[in-house]
Amino acid sequence: MDKVVVSVADDSLDDLPAVVSALRDAGMVVEDVLETLGLVTGSVAPEVGDLLGAVPGVSRVELDREDVRLPPIPDV
Repeated sequence: MDKVVVSVADDSLDDLPAVVSALRDAGMVVEDVLETLGLVTGSVAPEVGDLLGAVPGVSRVELDREDVRLPPIPDV
């Protein structure tokens, strides 16, 4: 499963519950809904990810990239 962040279009924010429901129907496992930001986070099978952009009210779908940091360099 790929982790994704979905941006909801500004003109669809009033219909956020319907957009979230449509994302679930499209195969997204919704983990969090950030209402004030208009973002929905979750995961989706790789073959379904491209379909999320066609959901009414969705403006953008991005893969959620993990922030990989190297351990600190010890003082010598």
